Amino acid sequence: MRAADAEGGIPEDRLVSLVCGLVAGGHDSTMTMLGNSLLYLLGERPEVWPRLADEASAELAAARLIHLIPLGDDPGSTRCATEDAEVGGVLIPAGAVVLADSTTANRDPSVFPAAQTEALFTPLPAPTLAFGAGPHYCLGAWLARLELHLALHRLAVRFPGLRLAEPEKPVRWRPAGTSRSPERLPVTW
Repeated sequence: MRAADAEGGIPEDRLVSLVCGLVAGGHDSTMTMLGNSLLYLLGERPEVWPRLADEASAELAAARLIHLIPLGDDPGSTRCATEDAEVGGVLIPAGAVVLADSTTANRDPSVFPAAQTEALFTPLPAPTLAFGAGPHYCLGAWLARLELHLALHRLAVRFPGLRLAEPEKPVRWRPAGTSRSPERLPVTW
């Protein structure tokens, strides 16, 4: 904001929009990822919950969960090719509009073998595309990783017996733009 004030190149309404987008985006994606991760861990992998009390294990699991669990139903991001490029033997001409689906890319068996999918406590064999890449890489990626890692670790330490209170009930989803998460997640300990 100081740089914008000093240079005068960014109108105030654009700065307000940018700050609001960063705050809302950071809050919503973190909340969504935590809810989705807890649903997965407590609903499908309850046997691993005690391991998250170890901070190093929680950090590995957070990275893996960010990679494996999409934030929503968004099929991908549209991009415009700035130059000719060949992808998988197909020429994409400059000016073509393409859909970049990071969820599918994160499951490419030549990069992420199927056996690795369930390995929550091993490092990823390659960087995840969950936060985008290149100039479209998420500014808050480091903070999102840290927040999920610490939230899972501290919850596991504080509530070692955490479990779903209503495991038999179907999940009602809270849709919100490009993300989704459980509308509610009743737990007990």
